[in-house]
Amino acid sequence: MATQRRGCLPLLALLLVTGGAFVAIKFYGGKFIDRYQRPWAYSTTEPLLVGKWRGRFNDPDGVNKTIEVQIDLPETDEERLERASRKRRRRTSNKRAFGGIAVVTSRLGREDYEVHGSVDRDEDHQFSLEFSTVDGKFSITPNFYVNDTAPGNRWAGDQMNLTLRFAWHRPDGSTFSSSADPRFDRVAAITLTRITP
Repeated sequence: MATQRRGCLPLLALLLVTGGAFVAIKFYGGKFIDRYQRPWAYSTTEPLLVGKWRGRFNDPDGVNKTIEVQIDLPETDEERLERASRKRRRRTSNKRAFGGIAVVTSRLGREDYEVHGSVDRDEDHQFSLEFSTVDGKFSITPNFYVNDTAPGNRWAGDQMNLTLRFAWHRPDGSTFSSSADPRFDRVAAITLTRITP
């Protein structure tokens, strides 16, 4: 009986080592592949889209505002390790998508946003961004809130060029627009610079 138990221990140890090696290969292999599939997020030699950016703009009412955008890694090491440890494979996620947060400040107060974006399929220095308020709350009303960006956004090195589009929100949070008022067609072309830690 004792001999039989001793015979199981090496087999159990072999299974644990094999399982650990498999997880390590999936983890580091995924990181290696992402450097080539998503260089805008994981390159070790080039500047990244991921990071913190800051710029200034005037909204359609002429209010001077500062925007800070933080673009997060599509997948952290913790998330990657958890995925590598799973037995079942999930469907492949959109390799061009990313998320983050943004904060706009002005004399009116602070606007908090979640951002979701995607890099262009053929040119990862072009991208789109959509803004949504955190929990759907509009802390300053009435006000022009950032809604999304027009096509043609670009980033290179430590500079990002965006064209912001806006939505007017009433005190009850509902949107309003009028074709007779030119403010509702205004956009803000801005340049953001990288905030270095």
